Amino acid sequence: MIWEIVLISLSFAVIGYLFGSIIFGAIISKIAKKDVRKTGSRNIGGTNVSRVMGKPMGLLVSFLDAIKGYLAIIVCWIIFRYTIYNWQSADAFHLYPIVFISGIFAVMGHCWPVQYLRMLFKTKFNFDKSRIKSGGKGVSTAGGVVFAISPWLGLIAFGLFVLILLITRYVSLGSIICVFLVSFMIFIPHIDYIYLFNNSLLYPEKYWPDVVSKLIMMIIMLCNSLIVTIRHRKNIGCLIMHKERKFF
Repeated sequence: MIWEIVLISLSFAVIGYLFGSIIFGAIISKIAKKDVRKTGSRNIGGTNVSRVMGKPMGLLVSFLDAIKGYLAIIVCWIIFRYTIYNWQSADAFHLYPIVFISGIFAVMGHCWPVQYLRMLFKTKFNFDKSRIKSGGKGVSTAGGVVFAISPWLGLIAFGLFVLILLITRYVSLGSIICVFLVSFMIFIPHIDYIYLFNNSLLYPEKYWPDVVSKLIMMIIMLCNSLIVTIRHRKNIGCLIMHKERKFF
Protein backbone atom coordinates (compact mmCIF):
# COMPACT_ATOMS: atom_id res chain seq x y z
CA MET A 1 0.00 0.00 0.00
CA ILE A 2 2.80 2.42 0.89
CA TRP A 3 4.45 2.05 -2.51
CA GLU A 4 1.16 2.66 -4.30
CA ILE A 5 0.68 5.85 -2.29
CA VAL A 6 4.23 6.99 -3.12
CA LEU A 7 3.74 6.32 -6.83
CA ILE A 8 0.40 8.11 -6.91
CA SER A 9 1.90 11.07 -5.02
CA LEU A 10 4.67 11.27 -7.60
CA SER A 11 2.08 11.11 -10.38
CA PHE A 12 0.24 14.04 -8.75
CA ALA A 13 3.49 16.03 -8.78
CA VAL A 14 4.02 15.25 -12.47
CA ILE A 15 0.41 16.07 -13.38
CA GLY A 16 0.60 19.40 -11.54
CA TYR A 17 3.91 20.30 -13.14
CA LEU A 18 2.69 19.50 -16.65
CA PHE A 19 -0.47 21.57 -16.14
CA GLY A 20 1.66 24.44 -14.87
CA SER A 21 4.00 24.19 -17.85
CA ILE A 22 1.20 25.26 -20.21
CA ILE A 23 2.27 28.90 -20.64
CA PHE A 24 -0.83 30.69 -21.93
CA GLY A 25 0.90 34.07 -22.00
CA ALA A 26 3.44 32.75 -24.48
CA ILE A 27 0.77 30.96 -26.53
CA ILE A 28 -1.50 34.00 -26.80
CA SER A 29 1.35 36.38 -27.52
CA LYS A 30 2.54 34.06 -30.28
CA ILE A 31 -0.93 33.96 -31.81
CA ALA A 32 -1.14 37.76 -31.62
CA LYS A 33 2.43 38.01 -32.96
CA LYS A 34 3.53 40.16 -30.05
CA ASP A 35 6.42 38.73 -28.06
CA VAL A 36 5.77 39.84 -24.47
CA ARG A 37 9.16 38.43 -23.48
CA LYS A 38 10.80 41.30 -25.35
CA THR A 39 8.53 44.09 -24.10
CA GLY A 40 7.72 45.67 -20.75
CA SER A 41 8.90 43.53 -17.84
CA ARG A 42 9.51 40.67 -20.29
CA ASN A 43 7.36 38.39 -18.17
CA ILE A 44 4.72 36.13 -19.72
CA GLY A 45 2.21 36.63 -16.88
CA GLY A 46 -1.11 38.44 -17.08
CA THR A 47 0.25 41.76 -15.76
CA ASN A 48 2.83 42.20 -18.50
CA VAL A 49 0.44 40.87 -21.16
CA SER A 50 -2.08 43.53 -20.11
CA ARG A 51 0.55 46.24 -20.53
CA VAL A 52 1.67 44.98 -23.94
CA MET A 53 -1.58 43.68 -25.42
CA GLY A 54 -4.25 45.42 -23.36
CA LYS A 55 -6.07 44.62 -20.11
CA PRO A 56 -8.67 42.26 -21.68
CA MET A 57 -5.90 40.00 -22.96
CA GLY A 58 -4.11 40.25 -19.63
CA LEU A 59 -7.25 39.20 -17.78
CA LEU A 60 -7.70 36.29 -20.19
CA VAL A 61 -4.16 35.05 -19.54
CA SER A 62 -4.62 35.41 -15.77
CA PHE A 63 -7.90 33.47 -15.94
CA LEU A 64 -6.37 30.65 -18.00
CA ASP A 65 -3.38 30.46 -15.66
CA ALA A 66 -5.77 30.14 -12.71
CA ILE A 67 -7.79 27.46 -14.49
CA LYS A 68 -4.74 25.23 -14.95
CA GLY A 69 -4.00 25.37 -11.21
CA TYR A 70 -7.63 24.53 -10.49
CA LEU A 71 -7.77 21.68 -13.01
CA ALA A 72 -4.54 20.15 -11.70
CA ILE A 73 -6.27 19.70 -8.32
CA ILE A 74 -9.51 18.41 -9.86
CA VAL A 75 -7.77 15.80 -12.03
CA CYS A 76 -5.77 14.54 -9.07
CA TRP A 77 -8.92 14.41 -6.94
CA ILE A 78 -10.55 12.18 -9.53
CA ILE A 79 -7.50 9.89 -9.54
CA PHE A 80 -7.54 9.81 -5.72
CA ARG A 81 -11.26 8.99 -5.74
CA TYR A 82 -10.85 5.96 -7.98
CA THR A 83 -7.57 4.64 -6.56
CA ILE A 84 -6.65 5.15 -2.90
CA TYR A 85 -10.20 5.97 -1.80
CA ASN A 86 -11.60 2.89 -3.51
CA TRP A 87 -8.91 0.67 -2.04
CA GLN A 88 -9.76 1.45 1.57
CA SER A 89 -12.87 3.63 1.30
CA ALA A 90 -13.37 6.06 4.19
CA ASP A 91 -10.35 4.66 6.05
CA ALA A 92 -8.13 6.20 3.37
CA PHE A 93 -9.78 9.59 3.44
CA HIS A 94 -7.14 11.00 5.79
CA LEU A 95 -4.68 10.66 2.89
CA TYR A 96 -6.46 13.28 0.77
CA PRO A 97 -3.83 16.04 1.40
CA ILE A 98 -1.50 14.29 -1.06
CA VAL A 99 -3.82 15.63 -3.78
CA PHE A 100 -2.50 19.14 -3.10
CA ILE A 101 1.02 18.12 -4.03
CA SER A 102 -0.20 18.86 -7.55
CA GLY A 103 -0.99 22.43 -6.48
CA ILE A 104 2.59 23.17 -5.47
CA PHE A 105 3.98 21.62 -8.64
CA ALA A 106 1.47 23.46 -10.83
CA VAL A 107 2.85 26.75 -9.51
CA MET A 108 6.40 25.48 -9.95
CA GLY A 109 5.57 24.41 -13.51
CA HIS A 110 4.22 27.86 -14.28
CA CYS A 111 7.35 29.57 -12.90
CA TRP A 112 9.90 27.06 -14.25
CA PRO A 113 8.16 25.16 -17.07
CA VAL A 114 9.38 22.16 -19.02
CA GLN A 115 10.74 24.48 -21.71
CA TYR A 116 12.89 26.24 -19.10
CA LEU A 117 14.39 22.98 -17.83
CA ARG A 118 15.06 21.83 -21.37
CA MET A 119 17.00 25.02 -22.09
CA LEU A 120 18.99 24.61 -18.87
CA PHE A 121 20.16 21.17 -19.94
CA LYS A 122 20.91 22.33 -23.47
CA THR A 123 23.08 25.18 -22.15
CA LYS A 124 24.66 23.00 -19.44
CA PHE A 125 23.00 25.06 -16.73
CA ASN A 126 24.28 28.39 -18.01
CA PHE A 127 21.90 30.91 -16.43
CA ASP A 128 22.36 33.52 -19.17
CA LYS A 129 19.00 35.32 -19.13
CA SER A 130 19.35 36.27 -22.77
CA ARG A 131 19.25 32.59 -23.66
CA ILE A 132 17.07 31.06 -20.97
CA LYS A 133 13.57 32.37 -20.32
CA SER A 134 11.53 31.06 -17.45
CA GLY A 135 7.79 31.30 -16.92
CA GLY A 136 5.56 33.66 -14.96
CA LYS A 137 5.39 34.55 -11.29
CA GLY A 138 2.76 32.03 -10.22
CA VAL A 139 0.12 34.33 -8.73
CA SER A 140 -2.85 33.33 -10.90
CA THR A 141 -1.97 29.64 -10.79
CA ALA A 142 -1.66 29.79 -6.99
CA GLY A 143 -5.06 31.51 -6.97
CA GLY A 144 -6.53 28.62 -8.94
CA VAL A 145 -5.20 26.20 -6.34
CA VAL A 146 -6.86 28.24 -3.57
CA PHE A 147 -10.19 28.18 -5.44
CA ALA A 148 -9.89 24.39 -5.71
CA ILE A 149 -9.44 24.17 -1.94
CA SER A 150 -12.37 26.49 -1.24
CA PRO A 151 -14.23 28.83 -3.62
CA TRP A 152 -15.20 31.00 -0.66
CA LEU A 153 -11.60 31.38 0.42
CA GLY A 154 -10.65 32.13 -3.17
CA LEU A 155 -13.27 34.86 -3.48
CA ILE A 156 -12.16 36.49 -0.23
CA ALA A 157 -8.52 36.42 -1.34
CA PHE A 158 -9.44 37.89 -4.73
CA GLY A 159 -11.46 40.66 -3.06
CA LEU A 160 -8.51 41.45 -0.82
CA PHE A 161 -6.19 41.58 -3.83
CA VAL A 162 -8.51 43.99 -5.66
CA LEU A 163 -8.74 46.20 -2.57
CA ILE A 164 -4.95 46.41 -2.20
CA LEU A 165 -4.60 47.06 -5.94
CA LEU A 166 -7.10 49.92 -5.84
CA ILE A 167 -5.38 51.49 -2.83
CA THR A 168 -1.74 51.08 -3.87
CA ARG A 169 -2.01 50.43 -7.65
CA TYR A 170 0.76 47.85 -7.29
CA VAL A 171 -0.07 44.37 -8.62
CA SER A 172 3.06 42.90 -7.10
CA LEU A 173 2.30 44.19 -3.61
CA GLY A 174 -1.29 42.90 -3.72
CA SER A 175 -0.10 39.52 -4.99
CA ILE A 176 2.56 39.03 -2.33
CA ILE A 177 0.29 40.07 0.55
CA CYS A 178 -2.65 37.96 -0.60
CA VAL A 179 -0.79 34.70 -1.22
CA PHE A 180 0.70 35.03 2.27
CA LEU A 181 -2.47 35.95 4.15
CA VAL A 182 -4.64 33.36 2.41
CA SER A 183 -2.42 30.64 3.90
CA PHE A 184 -3.77 31.48 7.37
CA MET A 185 -7.35 32.30 6.39
CA ILE A 186 -8.17 28.60 6.26
CA PHE A 187 -8.48 28.71 10.08
CA ILE A 188 -11.08 31.49 10.16
CA PRO A 189 -14.43 30.05 11.36
CA HIS A 190 -16.97 29.34 8.60
CA ILE A 191 -14.39 30.00 5.88
CA ASP A 192 -12.90 26.53 6.17
CA TYR A 193 -15.82 25.03 4.29
CA ILE A 194 -14.01 22.80 1.81
CA TYR A 195 -16.32 22.58 -1.17
CA LEU A 196 -14.47 19.77 -2.92
CA PHE A 197 -14.42 17.61 0.20
CA ASN A 198 -18.05 18.28 0.98
CA ASN A 199 -19.50 17.48 -2.43
CA SER A 200 -21.92 14.56 -2.31
CA LEU A 201 -21.45 14.05 -6.06
CA LEU A 202 -17.82 13.07 -5.43
CA TYR A 203 -18.20 11.32 -2.08
CA PRO A 204 -21.14 9.65 -0.34
CA GLU A 205 -20.35 11.25 3.02
CA LYS A 206 -20.03 14.83 4.15
CA TYR A 207 -16.60 15.80 5.38
CA TRP A 208 -15.22 18.67 7.39
CA PRO A 209 -11.41 18.99 7.61
CA ASP A 210 -9.71 18.51 10.96
CA VAL A 211 -6.88 20.61 12.38
CA VAL A 212 -4.19 18.38 10.86
CA SER A 213 -5.80 18.68 7.43
CA LYS A 214 -5.91 22.46 7.74
CA LEU A 215 -2.27 22.57 8.83
CA ILE A 216 -1.25 20.56 5.77
CA MET A 217 -3.22 22.87 3.49
CA MET A 218 -1.68 25.90 5.20
CA ILE A 219 1.83 24.50 4.63
CA ILE A 220 1.02 23.87 0.97
CA MET A 221 -0.27 27.41 0.50
CA LEU A 222 2.78 28.79 2.33
CA CYS A 223 4.99 26.88 -0.12
CA ASN A 224 3.17 28.57 -2.99
CA SER A 225 3.51 31.88 -1.15
CA LEU A 226 7.28 31.34 -0.92
CA ILE A 227 7.52 30.56 -4.64
CA VAL A 228 5.51 33.67 -5.55
CA THR A 229 7.63 35.84 -3.25
CA ILE A 230 10.87 34.50 -4.77
CA ARG A 231 9.54 35.23 -8.25
CA HIS A 232 8.74 38.80 -7.14
CA ARG A 233 12.17 39.51 -5.62
CA LYS A 234 12.95 42.16 -8.24
CA ASN A 235 9.56 43.77 -7.67
CA ILE A 236 10.23 43.85 -3.93
CA GLY A 237 13.49 45.68 -4.61
CA CYS A 238 11.67 48.15 -6.85
CA LEU A 239 8.99 48.70 -4.20
CA ILE A 240 11.65 49.48 -1.60
CA MET A 241 13.33 51.92 -4.00
CA HIS A 242 9.96 53.40 -5.03
CA LYS A 243 10.62 52.40 -8.63
CA GLU A 244 7.91 49.78 -9.04
CA ARG A 245 5.62 50.42 -12.01
CA LYS A 246 1.97 50.99 -11.10
CA PHE A 247 -0.79 49.06 -12.81
CA PHE A 248 -2.89 52.15 -13.59
